[in-house]
Amino acid sequence: MTLGLELMRAPRPERLWVLRFVHWGGIALALVDCRSPPPITRTAADPPASRALVPDDEPEGAPANGEAPAEETQKPTTRADYSAEERDLAARYGRRRSEGVLHGEASYYGSSFAGRKTASGEVFEPARFTAAHRTLPFGTVLRVTRTDTRAVVYVRVTDRGPYGKRGRILDLSTAAAKELGMLSRGVADVRADIVERGVPRAKKRSAKRSR
Repeated sequence: MTLGLELMRAPRPERLWVLRFVHWGGIALALVDCRSPPPITRTAADPPASRALVPDDEPEGAPANGEAPAEETQKPTTRADYSAEERDLAARYGRRRSEGVLHGEASYYGSSFAGRKTASGEVFEPARFTAAHRTLPFGTVLRVTRTDTRAVVYVRVTDRGPYGKRGRILDLSTAAAKELGMLSRGVADVRADIVERGVPRAKKRSAKRSR
């Protein structure tokens, strides 16, 4: 009210200057108000407690109880070593005189027959020093010599064979064939000396029923 009375009493040029100032000042304030963007409403961040309640995705294959997966342990496969068996046969029969001699071709049969029962009842093990012959008693020990290289191996007869080819006298185990160096070729000419003859099995006689 006081400002209005003073403005009416003021000279005309001063009143015009004051009115112009108020007019342009109001326009400037209106423009500033239009240009200022509206305030952005921000949502409050999730509290740490709520984030902790949401579990992270578990990796595929992880156990449900959270325990570390047990490491798979592979047991090393060990192959039995029967080289001491052949050394024992060589030490026992190395100076034994021959009781008979066989000449012919020897072949061998390998791991595909492993675990099968032989004609003597023993389970065939390719790593043992054994052989198959058509008629020699089981348990017969042979000193087998390869004729071209003079390599020698001692074997026990535990099976029957070989069959199907004339002139072939022995089927050796893989270990015996390896000792003679015939694995790649498969066959070799040999001389087999009988250094101990096995005991023949008693033949079963069928009892005749009395009428």
